[in-house]
Amino acid sequence: MVGLAGIGRAKYTTGTRLGTSAGLGWKGLLAERWTHSEGDLGEVEPRDMEVIVQLRGRLHVRRRGDGRLEHRDSGPGSVWLCPAGVREDMIHLYGKVRESVHLYLPAMPLSATALSEIDADLRNVAVQYKGGFRDPLVERVARAVRAEMLDPAPGGKLLVETLAAALGVHILRQHANLEHSPLPSVRGALDCRRLQRVVDFIEARLGEDLTIEALANEACLSPFHFARAFKAATGTAPHRYLLDRRIGQARVMISEDRLPLSEIANACGFSSQAHFTRWFRRIVGVTPGVYRARVG
Repeated sequence: MVGLAGIGRAKYTTGTRLGTSAGLGWKGLLAERWTHSEGDLGEVEPRDMEVIVQLRGRLHVRRRGDGRLEHRDSGPGSVWLCPAGVREDMIHLYGKVRESVHLYLPAMPLSATALSEIDADLRNVAVQYKGGFRDPLVERVARAVRAEMLDPAPGGKLLVETLAAALGVHILRQHANLEHSPLPSVRGALDCRRLQRVVDFIEARLGEDLTIEALANEACLSPFHFARAFKAATGTAPHRYLLDRRIGQARVMISEDRLPLSEIANACGFSSQAHFTRWFRRIVGVTPGVYRARVG
């Protein structure tokens, strides 16, 4: 997967960026939250696939790119695609975008990984330049990524990387010059041997910065199929499994010794004691300090 340094976002000359995922350590996807007032946005040419999902505000959009002029009404849930390298020489907003999420998927991993999943010829596939349409899956991904930006979860990077892989496959399946067909079917649940290998890998590295790619490699699957096969085998998505195991390990450590909570937080993969406390209370129902008092 490509890191943030390999992802080129669009350069907007107007508007206000509300937030960015840069610095969160995500691989394979960069996300930004934007607001725009009425008027011209300037020329835009993303180096990688740009997927915009409007979350708040209603307006009319006039834009031109890839030799096409579009007039579209846009409201909450509207999706806008701009493939890598397509220059938009005119974007005018008639109204205000109160908030939108911009997702950038690196072009080469998107092509190489996702196309291998749908058995298509890279040379004959092009993502469509289009906007102002609805796509529930794309909207759900954008909202999940936004939530992760605002409140990063332990294992949240696994979630984002899983969503990025699924989004790439979905866009190429539904919004490129390919015949529409369902997403690739699950190749079955992980067999016991591969599942145990992945579980052992996670258990030995609960405090480390795990990626979906590393877990998928243990199972000898692509990230897209691994996430689906892991959930089929366990009933739990990889990011949620990791969170539950980190909380489980923390409970054991709190019960067995008197290590400072800050050290337990670090050993279980939380970014800080405050982060640990917040998520421990969400899952267990009480703070680590209260839990220690009860089991001590």
